[in-house]
Amino acid sequence: MTRHIVLQELSSGKNYRISLPCVIGRSKEADLAFPELTISHRHALISELDNQIWIEDLKSANGVFVNDKKIKKALLEPCDSVQLGQIKLLVSMEEEEDIPGQTLILHSLESKAELNLDHQRLKLIYEITSELSGNQDLTALEEKIFSRFKEIFNHDRGYIAIFQDDGSLKPIFSCPPSEAVPLSRSIVNKLFQNGESFLLEDAISEGSLKEQESVIALRIRSALCVPLIYHNQIYGLIYLDRDIPGAYKNDDLEFLRSIASILAPLLENARLWSELKNRYANTLESLRETEERLIDMERKAAYVRLAQAMAHEIRNPLTSIGGLLRRLARSEPEGLSEKLQPIITSVERVEKVLKEVDNFVKIPLPQKKLERIDNLVQEEIENQKPEWQQKYLLPLLSINTSHLMIPVDSCLFKKALAMIFKEITFSVSQGTEIKIMIRDFRNEIEIVIGDVSNSERFCDPFSHELHSKPWSLSLFLNIAYKILSDHGGKLLLDPEGNSALPLIARIPRTVDVDK
Repeated sequence: MTRHIVLQELSSGKNYRISLPCVIGRSKEADLAFPELTISHRHALISELDNQIWIEDLKSANGVFVNDKKIKKALLEPCDSVQLGQIKLLVSMEEEEDIPGQTLILHSLESKAELNLDHQRLKLIYEITSELSGNQDLTALEEKIFSRFKEIFNHDRGYIAIFQDDGSLKPIFSCPPSEAVPLSRSIVNKLFQNGESFLLEDAISEGSLKEQESVIALRIRSALCVPLIYHNQIYGLIYLDRDIPGAYKNDDLEFLRSIASILAPLLENARLWSELKNRYANTLESLRETEERLIDMERKAAYVRLAQAMAHEIRNPLTSIGGLLRRLARSEPEGLSEKLQPIITSVERVEKVLKEVDNFVKIPLPQKKLERIDNLVQEEIENQKPEWQQKYLLPLLSINTSHLMIPVDSCLFKKALAMIFKEITFSVSQGTEIKIMIRDFRNEIEIVIGDVSNSERFCDPFSHELHSKPWSLSLFLNIAYKILSDHGGKLLLDPEGNSALPLIARIPRTVDVDK
């Protein structure tokens, strides 16, 4: 006659009928195995001695309790309660003849019934699949996917991420939102070692992970990680974790793996579609900008032709008028000659302007080489000295940068400075001090002329903010603007000003290789 014991689990009502001796624990090698983290691999031994049933603690971490008293070895009687970790069992006994002495395990980690997806999980897979197949906007899917994950896995952190060329991870979705994936490198390496998903019951007790700073900092205890595989290549992963041990079981891992196998091709297709849309949008924007530039170039070419025609039409009568006035001045009495002189001066100024129009039409593209910008500015200040002295103007040059060598066409650049100085000379009153500062601005050199307190409001001469400022259409400023633009630079004016002063000219410190 063989004695058998029936242990009833109080939380679930399940009965486990075992033969003796029987080792209870978490290990697969145990006779009665419970997938519970609070139970040691070999937790307790139940055996028969002198026709009595004994239970013995096998040096477990959380101890053995019989009728709520911790024991090392104790006698078991029917209706005794036994607690192993978080598992509570009720003891009953029965006798049967001719039953082989064999342990019968009815509840274990490997039970196929535990791996079957229940109705709720099947429903979740259906919902995720429907969302992805009907919506290719990755941003819209993020909240929906993780809200459904939260219902099942109750995670603290979660990431669906893809690998970059440098091996780093870029999140497609993250919960909570994050621009980076603070994932333990050891966990990622585990994924790549065999290309399979893995379950982490307690990172702190895992020998290879417990010293990792990322594991400690993030308080990772339980984790699930499965690869995203598409065309036989791991291109990303799904990762979920919690800060309590034993939060996930094998069936959770199997379920997440099932989801990943569905998500992998759908996510990759959605990501590629999103990239394609972005590229299409960028290409469309580039074409639109190119079209605008072509229209602008045609408009400028038309303005150039118009300027040439107007200069030609003005020059012929002006030449006649100038010649007639000069003859009159030479032949008439001295008093009349003095009266004619202001008119002659005005005619000469118009002739100079028409000459500048001719030069503007013929401005070539710059031939750049490295030049010292402070020397170029100082040279042009000296060239304009007669103009400064005529109005008692005092230019004050200061240098506030060590980046003095810049790629420019020295002749054209000095021409732009000359045009700027001419316009300023016309617009300022006599005796004015004109501050000129050379300084850094990001990757450019900035020449600031006048007092500038807030450069953010400055804009180019063709901005709508300057439409009501006729001085912004000055021929000299337009010539300077074209030369600076051909250098990849800018001419900026103050929309709150009443003249071209203050003014900012910017030139790149390096050559744009794309141009």
